[in-house]
Amino acid sequence: MSFFVKSSTTSGTHDPVADALVSLSSNDPYTFVSAAVLRNSDIYAAINIIASDIASNPIVCDTAIFNTMINQTPNSQMDGYHFKYALAANLLLNGNSFAEILPNHTLKLIANNQLTVEQDDVSGALTYTYTPIGGNSRQIAPNNILHFKYFTKDGVSGISPLYALKDERQIQSAGNKLLTGFFTAGVHGTTIIKVHQSDLGPEAKGNIRNQFDEANTGDNAINTIVTDDTMDISNLSLNTDVLKLVNSNDWTTRQIAKAFGLPPERLGVENDHSNQEQSGVQYLQGTLQHYFDSFTSELSFKFGHDFTFNTDKLLSLDPQTQQAQAVAGFTGGVMSRNEARAKIGLPPTDDGNIFLNLQKNGVTNS
Repeated sequence: MSFFVKSSTTSGTHDPVADALVSLSSNDPYTFVSAAVLRNSDIYAAINIIASDIASNPIVCDTAIFNTMINQTPNSQMDGYHFKYALAANLLLNGNSFAEILPNHTLKLIANNQLTVEQDDVSGALTYTYTPIGGNSRQIAPNNILHFKYFTKDGVSGISPLYALKDERQIQSAGNKLLTGFFTAGVHGTTIIKVHQSDLGPEAKGNIRNQFDEANTGDNAINTIVTDDTMDISNLSLNTDVLKLVNSNDWTTRQIAKAFGLPPERLGVENDHSNQEQSGVQYLQGTLQHYFDSFTSELSFKFGHDFTFNTDKLLSLDPQTQQAQAVAGFTGGVMSRNEARAKIGLPPTDDGNIFLNLQKNGVTNS
Protein backbone atom coordinates (compact mmCIF):
# COMPACT_ATOMS: atom_id res chain seq x y z
CA MET A 1 0.00 0.00 0.00
CA SER A 2 1.53 3.29 -1.07
CA PHE A 3 0.46 6.40 0.76
CA PHE A 4 3.06 8.56 -0.95
CA VAL A 5 2.94 8.00 -4.68
CA LYS A 6 5.43 9.89 -6.80
CA SER A 7 2.79 11.17 -9.16
CA SER A 8 1.06 12.92 -6.28
CA THR A 9 3.96 13.96 -4.09
CA THR A 10 6.20 15.50 -6.70
CA SER A 11 5.62 18.47 -8.95
CA GLY A 12 6.54 17.72 -12.55
CA THR A 13 5.96 21.25 -13.79
CA HIS A 14 7.97 23.18 -11.19
CA ASP A 15 5.39 25.90 -11.83
CA PRO A 16 4.28 27.52 -8.55
CA VAL A 17 0.96 28.59 -10.08
CA ALA A 18 0.20 25.05 -11.20
CA ASP A 19 1.31 23.69 -7.84
CA ALA A 20 -1.03 26.09 -6.08
CA LEU A 21 -3.96 25.02 -8.28
CA VAL A 22 -3.24 21.35 -7.58
CA SER A 23 -3.04 21.91 -3.83
CA LEU A 24 -6.32 23.87 -3.89
CA SER A 25 -8.26 21.36 -5.97
CA SER A 26 -6.93 18.00 -4.76
CA ASN A 27 -8.89 15.88 -2.32
CA ASP A 28 -5.86 13.70 -1.58
CA PRO A 29 -4.60 14.51 1.95
CA TYR A 30 -1.12 13.27 1.00
CA THR A 31 -0.66 15.56 -2.00
CA PHE A 32 2.66 17.42 -1.91
CA VAL A 33 2.08 21.10 -1.14
CA SER A 34 4.63 23.49 -2.61
CA ALA A 35 5.83 26.76 -1.11
CA ALA A 36 3.35 28.60 -3.37
CA VAL A 37 0.74 28.26 -0.63
CA LEU A 38 2.82 30.66 1.48
CA ARG A 39 1.57 33.49 -0.73
CA ASN A 40 -1.39 33.49 1.64
CA SER A 41 -0.23 35.84 4.39
CA ASP A 42 -2.27 34.12 7.13
CA ILE A 43 -0.87 30.69 6.31
CA TYR A 44 2.64 32.14 6.04
CA ALA A 45 2.28 33.78 9.47
CA ALA A 46 0.85 30.64 11.10
CA ILE A 47 3.63 28.40 9.79
CA ASN A 48 6.33 30.94 10.58
CA ILE A 49 5.13 31.42 14.18
CA ILE A 50 4.94 27.71 15.00
CA ALA A 51 8.12 26.74 13.14
CA SER A 52 10.05 29.58 14.79
CA ASP A 53 8.88 28.57 18.26
CA ILE A 54 9.83 24.94 17.62
CA ALA A 55 13.24 25.91 16.23
CA SER A 56 14.14 28.47 18.90
CA ASN A 57 13.58 26.12 21.85
CA PRO A 58 16.37 23.58 22.38
CA ILE A 59 15.63 19.87 22.42
CA VAL A 60 17.30 18.42 25.51
CA CYS A 61 18.64 14.89 25.98
CA ASP A 62 20.69 13.25 28.73
CA THR A 63 23.43 12.54 26.15
CA ALA A 64 25.48 15.56 25.11
CA ILE A 65 26.24 14.33 21.60
CA PHE A 66 22.52 14.28 20.74
CA ASN A 67 22.09 17.82 22.07
CA THR A 68 24.88 19.01 19.79
CA MET A 69 23.60 17.04 16.80
CA ILE A 70 20.06 18.42 16.97
CA ASN A 71 20.51 21.95 18.32
CA GLN A 72 23.89 23.05 16.97
CA THR A 73 25.41 21.11 14.06
CA PRO A 74 23.12 18.49 12.49
CA ASN A 75 25.36 18.56 9.40
CA SER A 76 28.09 20.64 7.79
CA GLN A 77 25.65 22.72 5.70
CA MET A 78 23.03 23.64 8.27
CA ASP A 79 22.82 24.97 11.82
CA GLY A 80 20.45 23.56 14.39
CA TYR A 81 17.91 26.38 14.30
CA HIS A 82 17.31 26.27 10.55
CA PHE A 83 17.37 22.47 10.54
CA LYS A 84 14.54 22.33 13.08
CA TYR A 85 12.73 25.20 11.34
CA ALA A 86 12.78 23.36 7.99
CA LEU A 87 11.52 20.16 9.61
CA ALA A 88 8.67 22.05 11.29
CA ALA A 89 7.75 24.00 8.14
CA ASN A 90 7.57 20.82 6.04
CA LEU A 91 5.55 19.12 8.78
CA LEU A 92 2.99 21.95 8.76
CA LEU A 93 2.86 22.23 4.97
CA ASN A 94 2.71 18.54 4.11
CA GLY A 95 1.90 16.72 7.34
CA ASN A 96 5.26 14.94 7.25
CA SER A 97 8.96 15.83 7.42
CA PHE A 98 12.02 13.65 7.06
CA ALA A 99 15.68 13.54 8.06
CA GLU A 100 18.13 10.75 7.33
CA ILE A 101 20.31 9.50 10.20
CA LEU A 102 23.89 9.30 8.92
CA PRO A 103 27.08 8.06 10.59
CA ASN A 104 29.08 10.28 12.97
CA HIS A 105 25.89 11.71 14.52
CA THR A 106 24.83 13.59 11.41
CA LEU A 107 21.32 14.35 10.18
CA LYS A 108 20.36 15.15 6.59
CA LEU A 109 17.14 16.97 5.74
CA ILE A 110 15.19 15.25 2.95
CA ALA A 111 12.67 17.19 0.88
CA ASN A 112 9.17 15.71 0.87
CA ASN A 113 8.94 15.61 -2.91
CA GLN A 114 12.09 13.48 -3.09
CA LEU A 115 10.86 10.66 -0.87
CA THR A 116 8.36 7.89 -1.52
CA VAL A 117 7.04 5.85 1.40
CA GLU A 118 5.33 2.51 0.89
CA GLN A 119 3.82 0.10 3.41
CA ASP A 120 3.44 -3.61 2.77
CA ASP A 121 -0.19 -4.73 2.97
CA VAL A 122 0.68 -7.99 4.73
CA SER A 123 3.66 -7.34 6.98
CA GLY A 124 3.14 -3.60 7.50
CA ALA A 125 6.83 -3.02 6.83
CA LEU A 126 7.75 0.46 5.60
CA THR A 127 9.99 1.19 2.63
CA TYR A 128 11.53 4.65 2.21
CA THR A 129 12.82 5.37 -1.31
CA TYR A 130 14.91 8.51 -1.70
CA THR A 131 15.27 10.01 -5.18
CA PRO A 132 17.40 13.19 -5.18
CA ILE A 133 17.00 15.59 -8.09
CA GLY A 134 19.33 14.44 -10.84
CA GLY A 135 20.42 11.39 -8.83
CA ASN A 136 19.69 7.68 -8.55
CA SER A 137 17.05 6.23 -6.25
CA ARG A 138 18.08 4.37 -3.12
CA GLN A 139 16.25 2.86 -0.20
CA ILE A 140 16.69 4.05 3.39
CA ALA A 141 16.11 1.63 6.25
CA PRO A 142 13.22 2.74 8.51
CA ASN A 143 15.53 2.84 11.55
CA ASN A 144 17.83 5.25 9.68
CA ILE A 145 15.25 7.92 9.01
CA LEU A 146 13.39 10.36 11.25
CA HIS A 147 9.77 10.62 10.10
CA PHE A 148 7.92 13.40 11.91
CA LYS A 149 4.12 13.64 11.62
CA TYR A 150 1.43 15.53 13.51
CA PHE A 151 -2.15 14.60 12.61
CA THR A 152 -2.32 10.95 11.56
CA LYS A 153 -5.06 8.39 11.00
CA ASP A 154 -2.88 5.29 11.00
CA GLY A 155 0.24 6.24 12.97
CA VAL A 156 2.32 6.00 9.81
CA SER A 157 1.39 8.90 7.54
CA GLY A 158 0.64 12.50 8.49
CA ILE A 159 -1.94 14.97 7.18
CA SER A 160 -1.32 18.72 6.97
CA PRO A 161 -3.64 21.28 8.63
CA LEU A 162 -3.98 22.78 5.14
CA TYR A 163 -6.14 19.82 4.14
CA ALA A 164 -8.88 21.17 6.43
CA LEU A 165 -8.61 24.66 4.94
CA LYS A 166 -9.45 23.96 1.30
CA ASP A 167 -12.78 25.85 1.33
CA GLU A 168 -11.46 28.68 3.52
CA ARG A 169 -8.50 29.25 1.20
CA GLN A 170 -10.80 29.43 -1.82
CA ILE A 171 -13.11 31.92 -0.06
CA GLN A 172 -10.20 34.10 0.98
CA SER A 173 -8.70 33.93 -2.51
CA ALA A 174 -12.00 35.01 -4.08
CA GLY A 175 -12.27 37.95 -1.66
CA ASN A 176 -8.72 39.04 -2.41
CA LYS A 177 -9.39 38.88 -6.14
CA LEU A 178 -12.46 41.09 -5.68
CA LEU A 179 -10.41 43.72 -3.84
CA THR A 180 -7.60 43.46 -6.38
CA GLY A 181 -10.05 43.98 -9.24
CA PHE A 182 -11.53 47.03 -7.54
CA PHE A 183 -8.18 48.73 -6.96
CA THR A 184 -6.96 47.79 -10.43
CA ALA A 185 -10.02 49.45 -11.97
CA GLY A 186 -9.28 52.58 -9.95
CA VAL A 187 -11.88 55.29 -9.57
CA HIS A 188 -13.92 54.21 -12.58
CA GLY A 189 -15.22 50.85 -11.44
CA THR A 190 -17.34 49.11 -14.05
CA THR A 191 -17.64 51.41 -17.08
CA ILE A 192 -20.34 51.46 -19.78
CA ILE A 193 -19.30 52.83 -23.20
CA LYS A 194 -22.19 53.62 -25.52
CA VAL A 195 -21.24 54.18 -29.18
CA HIS A 196 -23.84 56.04 -31.24
CA GLN A 197 -25.01 55.16 -34.75
CA SER A 198 -22.98 52.02 -35.11
CA ASP A 199 -23.52 48.30 -35.27
CA LEU A 200 -20.49 46.86 -33.52
CA GLY A 201 -19.52 43.25 -33.80
CA PRO A 202 -17.90 41.25 -30.98
CA GLU A 203 -14.38 41.97 -32.24
CA ALA A 204 -14.98 45.73 -32.48
CA LYS A 205 -16.49 45.81 -28.98
CA GLY A 206 -13.50 43.92 -27.67
CA ASN A 207 -11.07 46.38 -29.27
CA ILE A 208 -12.86 49.40 -27.76
CA ARG A 209 -12.98 47.72 -24.34
CA ASN A 210 -9.29 46.82 -24.39
CA GLN A 211 -8.21 50.29 -25.55
CA PHE A 212 -10.31 51.99 -22.88
CA ASP A 213 -9.04 49.68 -20.11
CA GLU A 214 -5.43 50.19 -21.19
CA ALA A 215 -5.83 53.97 -21.14
CA ASN A 216 -7.81 54.31 -17.91
CA THR A 217 -6.87 51.55 -15.46
CA GLY A 218 -3.82 50.67 -13.40
CA ASP A 219 -1.26 53.49 -13.43
CA ASN A 220 -3.55 55.49 -15.74
CA ALA A 221 -6.60 55.24 -13.48
CA ILE A 222 -6.82 58.97 -12.77
CA ASN A 223 -5.96 60.19 -16.27
CA THR A 224 -8.31 62.49 -18.15
CA ILE A 225 -10.83 60.80 -20.47
CA VAL A 226 -11.35 62.40 -23.88
CA THR A 227 -14.26 61.40 -26.18
CA ASP A 228 -16.22 62.86 -29.08
CA ASP A 229 -19.97 63.16 -29.62
CA THR A 230 -20.23 59.62 -31.03
CA MET A 231 -19.58 58.08 -27.60
CA ASP A 232 -21.15 58.28 -24.14
CA ILE A 233 -19.37 57.00 -21.01
CA SER A 234 -21.05 56.18 -17.72
CA ASN A 235 -20.32 54.06 -14.68
CA LEU A 236 -22.27 51.42 -12.82
CA SER A 237 -22.65 52.32 -9.17
CA LEU A 238 -20.38 50.31 -6.90
CA ASN A 239 -21.78 48.46 -3.93
CA THR A 240 -19.11 49.47 -1.46
CA ASP A 241 -20.81 47.48 1.29
CA VAL A 242 -19.55 44.30 -0.36
CA LEU A 243 -16.01 45.67 -0.42
CA LYS A 244 -16.28 46.67 3.24
CA LEU A 245 -17.46 43.17 4.11
CA VAL A 246 -14.56 41.55 2.28
CA ASN A 247 -12.03 43.96 3.75
CA SER A 248 -13.26 43.60 7.33
CA ASN A 249 -14.09 39.89 7.34
CA ASP A 250 -11.71 37.98 9.62
CA TRP A 251 -13.58 34.66 9.51
CA THR A 252 -11.07 32.94 7.23
CA THR A 253 -8.18 34.19 9.36
CA ARG A 254 -9.84 32.73 12.45
CA GLN A 255 -10.37 29.43 10.64
CA ILE A 256 -6.70 29.28 9.65
CA ALA A 257 -5.68 30.04 13.23
CA LYS A 258 -8.04 27.32 14.48
CA ALA A 259 -6.68 24.69 12.10
CA PHE A 260 -3.10 25.34 13.20
CA GLY A 261 -4.07 25.62 16.87
CA LEU A 262 -3.05 29.28 17.18
CA PRO A 263 -4.76 31.93 19.30
CA PRO A 264 -6.45 34.34 16.82
CA GLU A 265 -4.46 37.33 18.08
CA ARG A 266 -1.27 35.66 16.83
CA LEU A 267 -2.60 36.34 13.32
CA GLY A 268 -3.63 39.91 14.11
CA VAL A 269 -7.27 39.22 15.02
CA GLU A 270 -8.57 40.74 18.23
CA ASN A 271 -9.55 38.24 20.90
CA ASP A 272 -11.83 39.61 23.63
CA HIS A 273 -12.01 36.45 25.71
CA SER A 274 -8.45 36.15 27.09
CA ASN A 275 -5.55 38.37 28.01
CA GLN A 276 -2.05 38.04 26.61
CA GLU A 277 -0.71 35.96 29.50
CA GLN A 278 -3.61 33.51 29.38
CA SER A 279 -3.32 33.27 25.61
CA GLY A 280 0.41 32.51 25.86
CA VAL A 281 -0.13 29.71 28.36
CA GLN A 282 -2.95 28.23 26.27
CA TYR A 283 -0.78 28.40 23.16
CA LEU A 284 2.07 26.58 24.92
CA GLN A 285 -0.06 23.91 26.58
CA GLY A 286 -2.75 23.45 23.95
CA THR A 287 -0.76 23.82 20.74
CA LEU A 288 3.01 23.86 21.00
CA GLN A 289 3.18 20.98 23.45
CA HIS A 290 1.52 18.69 20.91
CA TYR A 291 3.96 19.77 18.19
CA PHE A 292 6.82 19.26 20.65
CA ASP A 293 5.58 15.74 21.39
CA SER A 294 5.54 14.84 17.69
CA PHE A 295 9.26 15.62 17.58
CA THR A 296 10.38 14.18 20.90
CA SER A 297 8.44 10.90 20.50
CA GLU A 298 10.08 10.19 17.13
CA LEU A 299 13.54 11.08 18.43
CA SER A 300 13.09 8.86 21.49
CA PHE A 301 11.77 6.02 19.34
CA LYS A 302 14.71 6.10 16.90
CA PHE A 303 17.58 6.93 19.30
CA GLY A 304 16.43 5.13 22.45
CA HIS A 305 16.88 8.16 24.74
CA ASP A 306 14.46 10.56 26.39
CA PHE A 307 14.09 13.94 24.67
CA THR A 308 12.26 17.05 25.90
CA PHE A 309 11.93 20.67 24.83
CA ASN A 310 13.34 23.39 27.07
CA THR A 311 10.62 26.06 27.00
CA ASP A 312 12.26 28.66 29.27
CA LYS A 313 12.34 31.17 26.40
CA LEU A 314 8.61 30.85 25.81
CA LEU A 315 7.87 31.36 29.48
CA SER A 316 10.18 34.34 29.89
CA LEU A 317 8.42 37.41 31.28
CA ASP A 318 9.24 41.06 31.71
CA PRO A 319 12.09 41.81 34.21
CA GLN A 320 9.76 43.05 36.95
CA THR A 321 7.62 39.90 36.83
CA GLN A 322 10.71 37.68 36.64
CA GLN A 323 12.13 39.33 39.74
CA ALA A 324 8.86 38.94 41.63
CA GLN A 325 8.73 35.24 40.74
CA ALA A 326 12.35 34.72 41.78
CA VAL A 327 11.74 36.38 45.15
CA ALA A 328 8.56 34.36 45.65
CA GLY A 329 10.39 31.15 44.82
CA PHE A 330 13.17 31.89 47.32
CA THR A 331 10.96 33.13 50.14
CA GLY A 332 8.63 30.18 49.61
CA GLY A 333 11.48 27.73 50.05
CA VAL A 334 11.16 26.36 46.52
CA MET A 335 14.44 27.80 45.15
CA SER A 336 17.86 28.30 46.63
CA ARG A 337 19.30 31.79 46.65
CA ASN A 338 21.51 31.06 43.64
CA GLU A 339 18.63 29.51 41.70
CA ALA A 340 16.57 32.63 42.31
CA ARG A 341 19.49 34.86 41.28
CA ALA A 342 19.95 32.83 38.09
CA LYS A 343 16.31 33.43 37.17
CA ILE A 344 16.99 37.19 36.97
CA GLY A 345 20.42 36.90 35.37
CA LEU A 346 22.57 37.48 38.46
CA PRO A 347 25.78 35.52 39.18
CA PRO A 348 25.86 32.96 42.03
CA THR A 349 27.23 33.79 45.48
CA ASP A 350 29.43 31.65 47.71
CA ASP A 351 26.67 31.11 50.26
CA GLY A 352 23.86 30.93 47.73
CA ASN A 353 23.19 27.17 47.79
CA ILE A 354 20.84 27.40 50.74
CA PHE A 355 17.08 27.46 51.07
CA LEU A 356 14.92 29.73 53.18
CA ASN A 357 13.00 27.59 55.67
CA LEU A 358 9.71 28.88 57.00
CA GLN A 359 8.77 27.62 60.42
CA LYS A 360 5.32 27.52 61.92
CA ASN A 361 6.09 30.26 64.47
CA GLY A 362 7.04 32.65 61.67
CA VAL A 363 10.78 32.60 62.35
CA THR A 364 12.93 32.05 59.26
CA ASN A 365 16.27 30.31 59.16
CA SER A 366 18.58 30.29 56.15
